[in-house]
Formats: sequence, structure tokens, C-alpha cells
Amino acid sequence: MAGRKPVTVRIPQPRLRHLMRARKVKSQSELINTLLEEEEERLKSHQVLRETQGKLKRSAVDDRLL
Repeated sequence: MAGRKPVTVRIPQPRLRHLMRARKVKSQSELINTLLEEEEERLKSHQVLRETQGKLKRSAVDDRLL
């Protein structure tokens, strides 16, 4: 990443508390870090899918993992 400048985001307290309870996290920073990690993982998986699209044969896919 280019910079490490902190950002400020406005989120209504009820919405934030609801997500924190649902995720069972204690701090706002823990919630934000978890959400960012999940989004990064989602983006990586989509990239892998795009890169392998049309390149795999059916026999190469282990459907037990799906």
C-alpha cells in the first residue's frame, strides 16, 4: 500500500453495535479488520476463478471439496 493515512468513516451506532454483536467482536477495530480480511479473501478467490476460467477440465475438479 502506498500510504498509511488513517481514514474516518461515519457509521450509525446502532448499525455498528448490531454488526459487532452478530460477529461477536469486542472492538470496532477488530470488526473492521475482520471485514477487510474477508473482503480481501473474496477478491483473491474471484481473481483465481477469472484466471482459471476455461482452463480446467472436468476431470481436474475435485467435486468433493465443493
